[in-house]
Amino acid sequence: DFSYKNLGDGGLEDHIAALYQLAERHPYLDLSRVGIFGHSAGGYDSAHALLTHPEFYKVAVSSSGNHDHRMDKAWWNELWMGFPVEDHYRQQSNVTLADRLEGKLLLVHGELDENVHPASTLQLVNALVKANKDFDLLIVPGAHHSLRGNGYFIRRRWDYFVKHLLGVEPPQGFQIQLK
Repeated sequence: DFSYKNLGDGGLEDHIAALYQLAERHPYLDLSRVGIFGHSAGGYDSAHALLTHPEFYKVAVSSSGNHDHRMDKAWWNELWMGFPVEDHYRQQSNVTLADRLEGKLLLVHGELDENVHPASTLQLVNALVKANKDFDLLIVPGAHHSLRGNGYFIRRRWDYFVKHLLGVEPPQGFQIQLK
C-alpha cells in the first residue's frame, strides 16, 4: 500500500536512518562515503537515491534500470503506479530529476535486454547530457537483462566503488573468475 503510486520513495529515508543507527554502534562506518547499487527496479532505485538524496549517497551503480515508469512494460508499472498515467509518473522519473545529479553515477545496460529496454537508460543519458552532468555509461554487448555471470560487469561495478569511495585506482584488467 505504501508503494502504490509512490515507487519513487523506495524506503530511502528508512535506509538512511538505519545506517546512522549502525554508525552509532560501529564508529568505523564512514557515512561520508556511502554507495548504492541496484539492478532492474533496483537500478531505478539506486539512481533515484543518488538524485534525491545527494547529501547522503555519493556513488551509485545502476544496471538495467527502468528509469521512467512511463516507458517500461505497462503491466508491471500499472500494478504499482496505477492507471491512468498521471503527474506522479513524471515526478518520480529519474529522467525528470536528472539535473539534480551531484555524485558519481555508473549506468549499465545489456544491449539485448528483453525485460527493460536499453532505451530506458539511454533516455536518462539524454537527460543527463542535456543537464551537462558528468556520469559513466557501460553498454554490455550481447548481454541480456540479468547480466548474471558477466565477470566484466562485476569487475567494473567493484572498481567504480573502489575508485570513487575508497579513492584508490583499481588494478587494470583484473579477471573475475566465475564458476
